[in-house]
Amino acid sequence: MQHGIYLPPFAEFADPRRVAGLAATAEAAGWDGFYLWDHMLSDPGTAVGDAWTTLAAVAMATTRIRLGALVTPLARRRPWVLARQIATLDQLCGGRLIAGIGLGDDGWREFSAFGEETSARARGDLLDEALEVLLQFLGGTVVVHAGSSFAVDSPPFLPTPVQDPVPIWAAVRWPNRKPLARAARLQGCFPVFAAGAARTVPDPEDLIAIRASLATLGARPAQDLVVCCSVRGMSAAEQTEALAAMAAAGVTWRLEAFGRGLDPARVEALAAAGPPTG
Repeated sequence: MQHGIYLPPFAEFADPRRVAGLAATAEAAGWDGFYLWDHMLSDPGTAVGDAWTTLAAVAMATTRIRLGALVTPLARRRPWVLARQIATLDQLCGGRLIAGIGLGDDGWREFSAFGEETSARARGDLLDEALEVLLQFLGGTVVVHAGSSFAVDSPPFLPTPVQDPVPIWAAVRWPNRKPLARAARLQGCFPVFAAGAARTVPDPEDLIAIRASLATLGARPAQDLVVCCSVRGMSAAEQTEALAAMAAAGVTWRLEAFGRGLDPARVEALAAAGPPTG
């Protein structure tokens, strides 16, 4: 099981130079991944950094660590623009990018503030069509698509990403089962649990059920299962037990949850301390 840092580029971390420095510290300390929230808005008055621009700075400041945006809501993105960003960033970082896609929500009015679609059902349909177009572009082929939301007739995009394919992790809101079919087609599943549970260790029974559902839907056995939680504040024995339970349930990546309002100096100290070893 690999360990990553999962950070909102908000407030002081809206500065891409500070985030790049944090990523370099994390890499030196032994973390395996460095991931950013991808948002347009936060609480009023909060500075928000663009995840993809910031990840370019992270790519230049690191050499080994995996990186990516978790997750990018495809319902507010043009898939050909995102394909260009993915290919360019994967080239820049030497094939270390992991892309995350999801439905997004309107919690900070990130759709309604701009006249975007607010219906979850409609955004789901848009996500699926955008994903189809995105995968064609990333494959480096001619793209001809006539759908309900996109009409494309394009020559291949070059350069293609270094990785073939670029790993894509799909967010799903557990226990909703329908999005699991989307995730099963891709390289990873990033389950989002109940509100307020982001920093707690998931129930192993839920993780086992997710793994079983993905397998039933045709997911590859090697597909990533990614959870976001925190083991900060646990004793060494508690950490060891929690990490072992997640690994036994099939978790391949655990992302340390850093939410809004955490002291930046504290985040930097925790990154420098390295991932748990239990």
